Amino acid sequence: MSDTTENINDQKNYDDAKTKLRFKKSVKIAFFAILIVIVVVTIEFWYQNRPITQIHIKIKNQNDALTFLDSAEIFRLLTDNGKENIKGVTFKKISVKTLESRVKANLFVNKCEIARNLRGDLFVEISPSTPIARFLREGKPDFYIDSVGKVMPTSEKFTARVMLVSREDTKQLPDFAQKDKELLAMIKFIHQDKFLRPQIAQLDVLANKNIIMYPQIGQQTFELGMIDNWQSKLKRLVTFYQEIIPRKGWAAFKKVKLQYDKQIVCE
Repeated sequence: MSDTTENINDQKNYDDAKTKLRFKKSVKIAFFAILIVIVVVTIEFWYQNRPITQIHIKIKNQNDALTFLDSAEIFRLLTDNGKENIKGVTFKKISVKTLESRVKANLFVNKCEIARNLRGDLFVEISPSTPIARFLREGKPDFYIDSVGKVMPTSEKFTARVMLVSREDTKQLPDFAQKDKELLAMIKFIHQDKFLRPQIAQLDVLANKNIIMYPQIGQQTFELGMIDNWQSKLKRLVTFYQEIIPRKGWAAFKKVKLQYDKQIVCE
């Protein structure tokens, strides 16, 4: 047999061996893939038929005095006011989206995330909406707002210690998306400012859109005029507290006008 024939046979044997090796690898891969699918399906079947044994409710910042929610209220929402039992019910009979929608229906809830584990535990994490101001309305129910302007009802369980806001024009709710956008920005700024927040008790928006503030301590009224340039006006208010009050005292003035550029007019 010639060397050429031997080389051809050797190449053929090598190719056949290589083909068989690839085939064995393919069979192994297919086997493990099928095995994984079987395991996943088995776990999912077992998981879906696993009854809920424990419900863990976590409310972020629950110790905050502005939190209107507690675990009992969240559990009431989850069970549709007690109409639907959850404990002992299998996961396949529970819709996480439905449960989250029930909880989010409460206006004091900002976010709700629900997860499950293989032991049958249901984890509910709540991010509450935090009031930053309470709007007073004559002849109509008061309401709170949060930092994005969401309107929330008052609660019989809790009263948030936040700045009060009144408006002479109370026919409609504030439009924080457009015409009252700057009002929301100013309220949010005061609420977040460590110096101003404890100083300001109430803010009144008159029918002519002029704004008057009332302090926590003292009998002064602070006139801001219109909402424009409110940042500069609040800076002048800080100057009044830091430089004028220490020299003149709390009872020296009844009215402080902040609407004039670079001026603080005290009467």
